[in-house]
Amino acid sequence: MSDNDARMDVYRTVLKDLERRKRVINAAIAGVTALLGESEAELQACLPAPLPTTQVSGDVASGSFAGLTLTEAAQAYLDMVKEPQSTGEIAEALVKGGYDTESRNFRNTVRSVLDRHAKTVGEIVKVHKNWGLAEWSRD
Repeated sequence: MSDNDARMDVYRTVLKDLERRKRVINAAIAGVTALLGESEAELQACLPAPLPTTQVSGDVASGSFAGLTLTEAAQAYLDMVKEPQSTGEIAEALVKGGYDTESRNFRNTVRSVLDRHAKTVGEIVKVHKNWGLAEWSRD
């Protein structure tokens, strides 16, 4: 691999990370817009650049979890709802929010990943039979 190819790989990695962060920021903007009760049209009028439009399905905007890892998406969802959720509720919300999966049994995948995450990282924890954010118990 030439030096130029190696540099281009670094730029591709940085670009991919920036695109992921952009989706997270856009989802946060859509969430704050919904909290304020303002339409996207009203918000667009205040911004120098137009926001991408989103469709809201229940409490989860479509595209909210696109490009995130499963644990990032689960954390974002739990942070949105502010209360413990079952594995099934999390799996359903992630799919509604645009999380891309090819899993044959996504609910089992979510449970397995969250179990492993709870044991190693600990940002998402078991709350009785549901899942919650560890920070909730620190408040």
